[in-house]
Amino acid sequence: MKLSRLKDHTILKTAAETTSEYIAKCHPTEHDKNSKATRKESYAIETLLSLSNIVTCIDQLHFSVDMLAGYRNQNTSRRMNRSDYIVFGIENYYLRLTSVYDRCLRLGNVVFQLGLPEKECKEATITKNAYIKGTSVAQALKKLDKFTNKFRSHRNTVAHESTYSESELNKLEAYYYLVGEGEHQLEKYRHFYKNMTDKYVADKKVEFKKHIEELERLVDVFFDAILNVFEARLKSY
Repeated sequence: MKLSRLKDHTILKTAAETTSEYIAKCHPTEHDKNSKATRKESYAIETLLSLSNIVTCIDQLHFSVDMLAGYRNQNTSRRMNRSDYIVFGIENYYLRLTSVYDRCLRLGNVVFQLGLPEKECKEATITKNAYIKGTSVAQALKKLDKFTNKFRSHRNTVAHESTYSESELNKLEAYYYLVGEGEHQLEKYRHFYKNMTDKYVADKKVEFKKHIEELERLVDVFFDAILNVFEARLKSY
C-alpha cells in the first residue's frame, strides 16, 4: 500500500532497482549461484532499507490520522474509552512525527558511508561532518530539524513524563472516565460530549494533515539533495 508520495522519488527507485537485481540473483533457480552481495549491491540494499524506514514512518502518520476518527466501541477493548483511544492516537502521532528527522540523519550516515553507529547519528555528528557541512544536504536537514523541533516538547512529555494533555482534551477525558466508572447521571450529556469529541477529532485531523504535508515537502527536498551523492557512489562501484 502506497500512502506517501515519497515512494515515487528517484532515490527509492534507483536503490530498489539494484536491490531487486540482487534479490532475483539469490533465487535458487537462477544460474548465478553466487548470492553474496557485491559492494554496490550492499550499498543499495542498506540505502533502500534506510529510505524505507523513513517512508514507512510517514505512512504510519497517515494511518494515525485516518484511525483517529475511526473509533468504534465494539472494535476496541472495553477498558479503552473514546478519550483513551484519541490520546493513544495523538501520542503515537507525535512520537512518529519527530522520529522522521532522526531517521533522515541515519540515511545521511548510510549514503555518505560515515560508518557511525545508529545511536551516534545526531545533528552534531551528521550535519557538521566534514563531508556534509555547508552542503545542500546539511541545509535540508537543518530545515527539517527546525520543523520537527516544534513538536519535540509533546514527544518528550509522552516519552519521559506523562500522557499528552491539553485543556479541551482533559474535559473529554474527565467525562469519559466518570461515565466509565458508573456516573450514570452524566449519561444525559452524552450527545453534547459526543459532538464536542467529533469536533475535536476533526480539527486535529486537519491540523495533522497540514503537518504531514509540510513534513513530506521537507523530506522530499532532503531526498533531492542526497540523490546525487547516492548515485555517484553507486556508480563508483
